This record gives sequence, C-alpha cells and structure tokens, in this order.
Amino acid sequence: MNICVVTKPNAKGQIVIPKRMRDELGIDENALLSLTIKGYGVYITPLERSLGTSDSRNIAIEILKKTAGTWKGDTWSKTETQRRKLELAASKKRKQAW
Repeated sequence: MNICVVTKPNAKGQIVIPKRMRDELGIDENALLSLTIKGYGVYITPLERSLGTSDSRNIAIEILKKTAGTWKGDTWSKTETQRRKLELAASKKRKQAW
C-alpha cells in the first residue's frame, strides 16, 4: 500500500485525499478521521482503525460534541453546502491548471 501522490492545498489550506487512497483505506463521506502530527508529517487515519473498537464512532461523536470549536452553533447542512461549493470550485481550478 505504498501510494505516493503530490498535491497542493487550496487557499484555505485544505487538501483532497485522492479517490484511490480513500478506497484503499475505506474512507467515505461518513468516515471520521484522526489527524496526528508526527515529526514533519501529518498522518490521517480512519478513526475506526485508530481506536480499534466497535463503538469508536459514538466515542468520536462525543469527543466532537465536547470540543465543538469552530463548528459550535453552526447549521451543519449550511456548512456542508458551503464546503461542497468550495471543493467543486477548487476541483475546477485544478483541472484548468492542468
């Protein structure tokens, strides 16, 4: 599973995980991800794999509720719609660059 892809973040610092990598790791739109900084790298792991429990999704949701951060008070459907528009615009911009 040694797949190397070079990518570039958008203006907001967001990156897209390529489809073949998402497929390899079983990441879909409902997956919760654990991000860890190690040395000079960021490791992204599906939360179910990093916690290793069948109840990992419920545990992660409880953690997110307690650490709401920037999402606190957001209407998730509105945030999701805005995020989707940004992702589509970034994708279109990347395609034009090639």
